[in-house]
Amino acid sequence: MLEIFDKLKPGEIVLVEYSSKDDPVLFTTEAAKWADAKKYQVLVTDFFNRVELCLKRAKLEIPQCEELKKAKFIEIGYRKISEVNMVGFLRGDRDLSALVSEYRQIFDKMASEKFTVVFLFGIERWNIIRNEEIQLLSVLTTFLGDTRRIAFYIVNRDVLNVTSPKALALLEELATTIIEFKKEKRRKLVVTKALNRELEDHEVELYS
Repeated sequence: MLEIFDKLKPGEIVLVEYSSKDDPVLFTTEAAKWADAKKYQVLVTDFFNRVELCLKRAKLEIPQCEELKKAKFIEIGYRKISEVNMVGFLRGDRDLSALVSEYRQIFDKMASEKFTVVFLFGIERWNIIRNEEIQLLSVLTTFLGDTRRIAFYIVNRDVLNVTSPKALALLEELATTIIEFKKEKRRKLVVTKALNRELEDHEVELYS
């Protein structure tokens, strides 16, 4: 996957789409390892404790999940995650503008200190629980082009197709690069949209 990561550009929003039959852990693990090798810091922004699914899998002989524990976390939800390095906890029932203001303070401090790789989990949960997909997309748009970071938005395509198909289409429009999990004979990653033209239609097999 390094050939994908190395060709991404600072300021991008990379949409990573997986199905309910896929597990994005391997992708996030490899991206975190890449960031570590580059001496970048990793910031996980997690809506409504989505990352807990990954951490629970770590107890089921999926050691890759341990990589996420090395990252810094901002949880936007109802409870803190004890197993990770929390640098911010924002209650998920607060007004969106207040959440954004506080999140920005933490993010700007981190991004000003070191180049940051951002993983955003749980957009589907936000849309279901808060029903504010358009407002959230407006906020996410403000981060596009911030060259202090690269962001990976990890989304469950199946859930969004059912609950927020318009939000998925708008996310795809917003993203500068889209990486999709697909299944033919084997599971693979396919770049279906790319800011860097060298990445267009690039494929990487998983679990080979």
